[in-house]
Amino acid sequence: MANALKLSRRTRVLHFERLRLATNQPIALMVNFLPVALEHFVNEDALKTTGLYRLLRQGGIHLRLASQTIGARSAGPREAWQLNVPTGAPLLTMQRISYDDAGQPVEYGSQVYPAERYSFEMSVVADSRT
Repeated sequence: MANALKLSRRTRVLHFERLRLATNQPIALMVNFLPVALEHFVNEDALKTTGLYRLLRQGGIHLRLASQTIGARSAGPREAWQLNVPTGAPLLTMQRISYDDAGQPVEYGSQVYPAERYSFEMSVVADSRT
């Protein structure tokens, strides 16, 4: 996490896990790490009713860019239990580093999604200068 968030080793970070539901079905297991300096923007009670990025915006932190890696793997026993899928079920995975207006990393996130209940959609824009 230190490298991803450009922090010195042994620097404390915020770490939290959330289980996102849709129509009472688990659709995402989300693990996030933030610099501890942001702890006054994010607390457990607020995260129960408001999304992480909205809380950061409300605190004046505007995310401008993110680097994401999307993949797939099999569910381990703990993830399978949390996501209500069989052990070994296919999961979509995503790791993201989000950056603020100044280019500083604000969040490292790792998420898993049951492949049968989730999909990613992306737009691709061609560079008109080439």
